Amino acid sequence: MINLEEIYDEMRPYRDHEVKAALGRILQQQEFKAVLQYIFPQRTIEESLTALKKTKTIFDFQKIFSDPAVDFILKNTASEFSFSGIENINKDTSYLFISNHRDIVMDSAILQNVLLQNGHRTTQITFGSNLMSSDFIVDIGKMNKMFTFYRGGSRVDIYKNSLLHSAYIKKVITQENESIWIAQKDGRSKDGNDKTQLSLLKMLTIKAEDYVKAIKHFNIVPISISYEIDPCDVWKVRETIMSSKGRYVKAENEDFKSVLDGIKGFKGKVHLSFGKPINEFIEANAALLNNENVHQLVCNEMDRQIFANYQLTKFNYASFDILNLSQKFLGDKYCEDDLTTVSNYIDKRVSEISDVDQQELKDGLVKLYAMPVFNALGVL
Repeated sequence: MINLEEIYDEMRPYRDHEVKAALGRILQQQEFKAVLQYIFPQRTIEESLTALKKTKTIFDFQKIFSDPAVDFILKNTASEFSFSGIENINKDTSYLFISNHRDIVMDSAILQNVLLQNGHRTTQITFGSNLMSSDFIVDIGKMNKMFTFYRGGSRVDIYKNSLLHSAYIKKVITQENESIWIAQKDGRSKDGNDKTQLSLLKMLTIKAEDYVKAIKHFNIVPISISYEIDPCDVWKVRETIMSSKGRYVKAENEDFKSVLDGIKGFKGKVHLSFGKPINEFIEANAALLNNENVHQLVCNEMDRQIFANYQLTKFNYASFDILNLSQKFLGDKYCEDDLTTVSNYIDKRVSEISDVDQQELKDGLVKLYAMPVFNALGVL
């Protein structure tokens, strides 16, 4: 007999009574001391360690370490940061935040930063089992309210994990009154096309009899996060090209390198937007929704909000015109100098990769930045 509570106990983030032991392990790691030196350059490592030793709870750790870390990263790698739509959510209500996914760590980290600094509770975060590469990573993740999300395996494993994930997420939201962040698809968007995976909604409602009612339990809110510049852009396109030819194998520690690139790389303008709760859409369209169409129609509404709330920049509009050999947005959304800046950036990034076709890489990179414009226009 499977004991779900025991499995949940393995999956869940750390609780306050586990902070002392986890923090003791974290503070011994040289990697963590290097992180402290990077994030708090105005302090000595000893001063940072002394401050962290005062940590008693998960909230303390997020307030003392994680939140200032995100502030530092945005200050040093973004030219501008903004957010919108926070009036769409209530401080005492639990939600399932489903977000477009561009960066392994920063997407959810920025959300926590916005919530914390605006008087909201932070969320639990899905933590792919494929990323749990060391005890140190697990400790840092679970101190930041990450829970294990099992990936891979046979079709039977995937089905069993879907049952497990759905039950856990529902329990956290409806019984523990805590919110959760999850990406709209497996893995980051590697082509700039932020479309929600239909299978995600089907996973959430697996084994339910009434899908409309089941979806309402999760109280979904779409989130759109946009980075003017994606620090991992050219590597994502390279992976897509190589995967299409059936010869892509991830290098050792590749995911960890992507994490570091996403944290340290320049991002330009960054914007996070909260959409409106999907339950409002469900209630407004109650007469139209049924078991046969609810997954697709909710998926469509989530995509509509994510596309509409994505903050387009000169980079996106210029890339759209480069891809289409047009001047549709020239003079309105960008100028000739912006076009030169974008073209030079694309050429520079392409020159950094030598093991795939250069033209194919360039086309893919331009398309990655142009795709949000296509989505906003609804022309795909």
